[in-house]
Amino acid sequence: MRARIDAAEALGQLGDPRFERRAGPHGDYLLPPLVAIPAGTYPLGDDDGYDWEKPAHTVPVGPFEMGVFPLTNAEYRLFISAGGYEEERWWDTEAAREWLRGESSGEGGKAYYRELSTQLEDISDEEIRQLTNVTPDQIDVLLWLKHAEEGELEEQLEKWYPSGKHYRQPEFWDDSRFNHPARPVVGLTWFEARAYCAWLSAQTGDAYGLPTEAEWEAAARGPEGRAYAYGPEFDVETGNTFESHLRRTTPVGVFPDGATPQGIFDLSGNVWEWTTSAYRSYEYDANDGREDTEDAQARRVLRGGSWNHDQDYARAAYRNLNHPNLRNNVAGCRVVRRPPSQAL
Repeated sequence: MRARIDAAEALGQLGDPRFERRAGPHGDYLLPPLVAIPAGTYPLGDDDGYDWEKPAHTVPVGPFEMGVFPLTNAEYRLFISAGGYEEERWWDTEAAREWLRGESSGEGGKAYYRELSTQLEDISDEEIRQLTNVTPDQIDVLLWLKHAEEGELEEQLEKWYPSGKHYRQPEFWDDSRFNHPARPVVGLTWFEARAYCAWLSAQTGDAYGLPTEAEWEAAARGPEGRAYAYGPEFDVETGNTFESHLRRTTPVGVFPDGATPQGIFDLSGNVWEWTTSAYRSYEYDANDGREDTEDAQARRVLRGGSWNHDQDYARAAYRNLNHPNLRNNVAGCRVVRRPPSQAL
């Protein structure tokens, strides 16, 4: 694993030939490698999983192509260099433009920690100390959140997520644990992920976007309904999860045995991936409002687990959700390309 990581980082510095560099009307960009996912009926959900994964059901999914890898820092750097944060044209909803102007940039993080503080009230200190899927530093933060007074909590949240702040790069962009060109970009809001897709679409003339939740699960599980993207059983050698003890992202594609049979990497572990879908209970119905990108209050679904979450979260049926303007070091995205008639 260490040799693969070192080789991938060296390749990333030189220029990864798996990504073709091109000149577009809005600056240079990297063309991502894609894998075709055929139209069909795919299994979603898991009757043996958590309540929010139930029921198991099938849905028809149209044809699309999915990025072989999560979006990398090398790809996203070209969006920044092209003035992606200065051009409102890529930020295609009013909520996205408000975030870009700094009007709501801190609200997602504050809401997340307020909710977590409330949830911790029902868990004993001893249960928190005995958690096995978090680091000692994270346990200290959880204990502080549980016992902080409301005023103390709000004061700290304003320091962590200051109101009115204008962001012009992802969170952790300057953090050496996460910012290598070959690693997945993290610290992205849902709005930033979608702005990148809009820019890439204008660069290429194709319809790029984030996957719907149904598309993501179809690609990860296949028509046979795999438990993990690579097969039926968890294997620590096939992806970057908490069990890997790496404690950071890894360059894309360094777990060759973790790919889907179609050749898509890092769908189980490394980074959570934003989808277009607002969280609604299953069964999945694309017409019930969950694909409404104008809904500014809806929390959006993320899939795939991460380097900081254990194997249970890396299951292909696991559904996570978060505020669209939350940025953290475990969340990135992956692009899909659809036929023009199916562009969202």
